[in-house]
Amino acid sequence: MSEPKQRLKLKDVPSWSDVEKMLNTMIRKYKSGSVSLRDLCLIGLLATTGIRTSELLALTPADFNFEEGLITIKQLKKKGEFVRQTVISQDLRPYLKEYVSIFSPEKPIFDLTRRQVLNITHKYTEEILGRRYRNHAFRHAYAIRILEKTRDVELCRRLIGHSRIETVKIYLDFAIGDRIKDVLDAIKIGK
Repeated sequence: MSEPKQRLKLKDVPSWSDVEKMLNTMIRKYKSGSVSLRDLCLIGLLATTGIRTSELLALTPADFNFEEGLITIKQLKKKGEFVRQTVISQDLRPYLKEYVSIFSPEKPIFDLTRRQVLNITHKYTEEILGRRYRNHAFRHAYAIRILEKTRDVELCRRLIGHSRIETVKIYLDFAIGDRIKDVLDAIKIGK
């Protein structure tokens, strides 16, 4: 008998203010020369696209459409390749454009192993946020943020590339805090 799947815990996911702190600090450090453009773009993509590590490592310059502000993400499924698109962060666009421009169109932009990506994530999350987060934790933070701001489960499903909407509904448990004021306003009596 297999082990039950571990339930997502909010303590294992950075808050959106942590994500903002992380990216703002990395941009500042890049400008001062203490963070590489590669590391800024890597962490930035993990945090602002909901991309999986395997998808990140497969990205090529041909996947970026800076004019439309979109990234095409190829994910391998059991029955072949599935393609989705996500939005490029306005804050990261100039850095991504600069970084991606140094590669030939079909060459992956990150010549790293999964372990190296994890080590980079651990290094910066520990340095900036005071604790280590996994790469996938940023995917969860992104999904929660999209649900909090758009309240659109289908949009979130498409952006993060889940085939089943039921899988995305897990994030609703964490986005409910944002809805408490709406519920209180809805059940208000009088005045």
